[in-house]
Amino acid sequence: MSGVILWLPGETATSPAPLIDRSTPKKEADRSAPKNGSSEIEHLALKRRPLQATLLQDQESLQHSASICIIASRPTSPEPLSILSNSCQIPDLEIVEISSLQAWAQALQEIGAAGICGFDLETTGLDPLTSRARLCQLSLPSGRVYVADLWALGREGSSLLQDLANLTEDPSVKIVGHNLKFDLSFIQASQSRRLHMSNLFDTMLASQVCWAGYDSLQRANKATKNFWKTKTPEQTLKALAERHLGISLSKELQASNWGADTLSPEQKAYAAKDAAVLLPLHDILQELLQKNKLEHIAELEFRALPSVIEMELTGLPLDTQACRTLMEQKKLQAQELLQSLQAEAQKAGFEPRPKKGKKYSPLLNPASSQDVLAFLQAQGYNISSTGEAALKELAFNGCSWAGDLLQYRKTSKQANDFLEKWLLKLSPKDNRLHGQYFQLSTRAGRFSSRDPNIQQIPKRGEEGLAIRRLFRASPGKKLIKADLSGIELRIMARLSQDQTMIEAFQNGQDLHKLTASKISGLPIEQITKAQRQGAKAVNFLLIYGGQPELLQRRAKETYGVDMSLEEAKEAHRKFFQTYPGVAAFHAKQRTLKRLPKSHYLHNHVKGMYSRQAVTTQTLPGRKRIWGQREDGDSLASINQLYNSPSQGTGADLIKAIMGEVYSSLSEEVKMIASVHDEIVLEAPEDLAQEMKNLLLGIMRRVGSELLFPVPVDAEVEVLSSWGGD
Repeated sequence: MSGVILWLPGETATSPAPLIDRSTPKKEADRSAPKNGSSEIEHLALKRRPLQATLLQDQESLQHSASICIIASRPTSPEPLSILSNSCQIPDLEIVEISSLQAWAQALQEIGAAGICGFDLETTGLDPLTSRARLCQLSLPSGRVYVADLWALGREGSSLLQDLANLTEDPSVKIVGHNLKFDLSFIQASQSRRLHMSNLFDTMLASQVCWAGYDSLQRANKATKNFWKTKTPEQTLKALAERHLGISLSKELQASNWGADTLSPEQKAYAAKDAAVLLPLHDILQELLQKNKLEHIAELEFRALPSVIEMELTGLPLDTQACRTLMEQKKLQAQELLQSLQAEAQKAGFEPRPKKGKKYSPLLNPASSQDVLAFLQAQGYNISSTGEAALKELAFNGCSWAGDLLQYRKTSKQANDFLEKWLLKLSPKDNRLHGQYFQLSTRAGRFSSRDPNIQQIPKRGEEGLAIRRLFRASPGKKLIKADLSGIELRIMARLSQDQTMIEAFQNGQDLHKLTASKISGLPIEQITKAQRQGAKAVNFLLIYGGQPELLQRRAKETYGVDMSLEEAKEAHRKFFQTYPGVAAFHAKQRTLKRLPKSHYLHNHVKGMYSRQAVTTQTLPGRKRIWGQREDGDSLASINQLYNSPSQGTGADLIKAIMGEVYSSLSEEVKMIASVHDEIVLEAPEDLAQEMKNLLLGIMRRVGSELLFPVPVDAEVEVLSSWGGD
């Protein structure tokens, strides 16, 4: 049981009587206490509580509940007021509400002495550009949580957000938070300069690194076609608190009014509990990272975090008029394709079946898998799916209707899901497009993004370039676009230790021309552009274990190269003959399925425990693990065993580069995008060339250090738009 005497500034009493008497003796001072021992607040040591936390059932009971107190500077003898019970399930939680700037300064001093704090904000909305931070919660190892109403204290003329900004830049204090990107975005948005945040620990990212892309199969509750569904571990703060601490965090007040004139005691207690679990989670996750030898991978993610915040806050400059024009063109194209698809179906005598609860239409609906499947089957095609892969197979084999349907889907998606949504999501603050980046939402560790999902914007072809040209630098500025050159092949050269590949890169040879030469038997200088294109399909597919049938299709679909199946088989044979190290790497990866390794996990029931899992690793050591089927076989596919080390190493490399670039940029230059192996900066025109050279130097240096002895190069351009001038 913990209790705290409450007082108001300046009020004294000769003989204070606490409302709740502490029945346990005062514990020894811990690392949260100021080093000089001059704190005016009693310090409670953090006891090693059992991971299965005691659940408080009686809402009236104060046992294991938190206390809220209001602190002010230099109270002589506090006057007891009242104690709020928040029915908290966290033992030893002490909630301290800060009511003065002197108390705020004292709390910051205590945090500095502790060298670590849990950090959380409650805000009036989700957008740091248009919403405001209201409540700040800072937790200490002792179990104490400071709660500060930033608005109330801000009326005294101090910038608390500036203090928090300084705290994030203090290398001697570790900042622990969950989804720190959100909270730190509000801090960065409040400042007029780039913050060089250091010593961060994000429990969400740390947990994702520890789970290493793990998923499992569970029986579907209402199975139709698939009896199994893939389940990945939840990574919310609520899920982590339940999993590791056995604590159930209520989220009922998450969407309450944080912009109210006065916040309720319940809101403050809710906020404090979120902060209270951060340091216990940090301790567990830190140990998990150590046991799995993943500390450096987590640190890589933490170091990339400030650059992700900058990309989101800066946003992409969108040419709205050009976007609107292209959207209208795409919608017109989609309408024409729709009419053509429906007319061909009608001409063939197709009549859709009535759909329950929907008005009947005699026209085929290309968005209805039922209609599409029925029409294609009626035309004699043996097809059971209307997915992209199945339709591409049909189109490759001569079904023009399937090809038109794919084009309709793509055009419609570009018009509606891309262009129209972008126009609707422009920020009222600066008329730019502020997307969201997710560092670890893909199992290999690559970035994903949303609103816009710029990872899906085509890179090649006129269609892709037309969309990229919509992102145009602001007046007086330029975009610096940097793309790692042939990085997938360079990574494979390093992973496979294939000497032919390594020597080709060391000698500055064009690997696509080299492959084309080996396949065709012609000297490199006689290789044509078409042959080089075909070799690109060979290189990029076969390093990941592609088979001749897929090579034949991919060469046509992606590179416009016609290749017979016999030619594809011959290219496949000669590729692995030329690069035997790649064949050996594939053979080694296949054996991993028979050689599971121990991987450590944790929950509040078992504590630390290990399980056997098929595991792959990137060059820096990022892991990916797989669950098992009911029969004990791993969920890992052979292609995943080939792909994961390469894709994951690419993710490690781009994140390492981002962290380095962010700490090196001039104040006026901003990182605005990261797409696969590409980074985009926006800079004043007079700094563009300097930033181009800086970016190229960092990419070459960081990449070559990681892939040694394979050299890394990049193509860097100064442009008016992302798609070129």
